[in-house]
Amino acid sequence: MRQVLKAYLINLDRSADRLAHMQAAFASAGITFQRVAAIDGAALETDALNAFCQEAPRHVDWLPGEIGCFLSHLEAWRSIADSSDAFGAIFEDDIHVSQELGQLLASPDWIPLGADIVRLEAYRPMRLSDGRAIPGLTDRKVYRALSGTSGAAAYILAKHAAARLCDAAPELRMPADLFLFKPKVSPMAKQLSCYQVVPALCVQEGVVPGDTVTLDSLIKPRSIRGRSYRDSINPLLRIWPIRRYPVPFRP
Repeated sequence: MRQVLKAYLINLDRSADRLAHMQAAFASAGITFQRVAAIDGAALETDALNAFCQEAPRHVDWLPGEIGCFLSHLEAWRSIADSSDAFGAIFEDDIHVSQELGQLLASPDWIPLGADIVRLEAYRPMRLSDGRAIPGLTDRKVYRALSGTSGAAAYILAKHAAARLCDAAPELRMPADLFLFKPKVSPMAKQLSCYQVVPALCVQEGVVPGDTVTLDSLIKPRSIRGRSYRDSINPLLRIWPIRRYPVPFRP
């Protein structure tokens, strides 16, 4: 099955191990990708870091890795905004992927009308509703997101939404996952029509129980990631908007 949705992989020049990891994972799922050279926040000059923080005061305690991560996603958004494609898929380089991911990227027809962004990643519990089956995929559905969440390791972005993100005023910037998926704190996230695939097709290394973490975070987060939600609920469970439910990962 021919891949229609283009995949963009964010990867630092110094992270050859992560690139090899993703080359193998994508090849196994039948996915081709375009590498996006990531911005290394640790290598940015102090003046550049300070200038970024002054332009983006909404998040007052930027880490160099968070700045590099945001700028790297910005490069991926520009690639989608400048392309002729209606959608593109963005991935960070420390994820596990489902064997069905290639099939998902074979057509955009399953993406709900009006969707700006579709999360493919399992991370934190979310409020979800209006689920509908994705043709050809085993028991997977796409749900409208009614709450925010963390993580920006795997998502599909519409071209028009990518252009809007690129044009966003610098003072609205905050770490990439908050900027995209936290409508309570991010004016940009509040404007995006966000959906979530359940069970998810991607998960960051270290989130799945029993993972041996070989690709540790390059952002150096202040706290340990939350517990995993892989297989923690029946993936066929009906999801009601009045409660938060885990988003499990299925390989």
